[in-house]
Amino acid sequence: MVGESCKEKILGRMHLLTNTEVKVANYVLENYEEVLNCNITELAENAGVSDASVVRFCKSIGYKGYQDFKVNAARDVLPREKHFNPSLEKGDDMETICKKIFTSEVNVLNRTLAGMDMNAFAKVAEQIRNAKKLIFFGSGGSLLVGKDAQHKFMKIGIRAFVYDDMDLQLMVSSLMEEGELAFGISHSGSNYRVMNCLKNAKENGAATVALVSQGKTPLSKLADTVLYSASEETMFRSESVSTRIAQLAMIDALVAIVAFDDYEHSYHAIQRTRKATSENKL
Repeated sequence: MVGESCKEKILGRMHLLTNTEVKVANYVLENYEEVLNCNITELAENAGVSDASVVRFCKSIGYKGYQDFKVNAARDVLPREKHFNPSLEKGDDMETICKKIFTSEVNVLNRTLAGMDMNAFAKVAEQIRNAKKLIFFGSGGSLLVGKDAQHKFMKIGIRAFVYDDMDLQLMVSSLMEEGELAFGISHSGSNYRVMNCLKNAKENGAATVALVSQGKTPLSKLADTVLYSASEETMFRSESVSTRIAQLAMIDALVAIVAFDDYEHSYHAIQRTRKATSENKL
């Protein structure tokens, strides 16, 4: 049916769903707007089912997966101008837009700092310092965070790697071994390719770290150690620019902690890497 809403799809296919999928359907219909702010693990726990059951429910009502379901469900609730950023109004002038965006990003940085687990942070810093190899895994905006992390850790003498191609990421993860560190980054915490990379690395004895937004996620359940960044109030955490800025700040903090633990080594690495790249600058 052209223009069929998400709710209509659920109601129209209710008789075709399994008992477990009906539990998800009923929860979604009774808590529609709340569900839009849940990641897949949060919805699964609230409905009393598994993550896989939520995915099967989404596919049973005609969507590719949970993210596709949320995109379509949002059309039933949010005005068109709210899909880019829920804090912005259609009539906002340039100054108002700038103030709202900057305020949102400052708030996310402050919430991330307030909620940081310093013990987990110290553990990850030590693992990075001692790792034979540090490999970052991510896609989209998370891949950009991984590239930034690689650049900064290389400057202080840490052998860090990141690969653009997802097949290469999967291949590399399957060859990781004990003494190496796999660092998965996902704003939503539900990117199945990043999850598969960490799963491969873990099965081969490598230590695993996940950097995700706050809340329980499939990736956070998989990793040995989890670092959480706060996120702005938006249903699509994977598209949160503010979350990415918070995660970049967390990477900066990790780099500084590692550098200052053995500053003599880091200082010499900084000088050598600066010298190596100086000929590219006027």
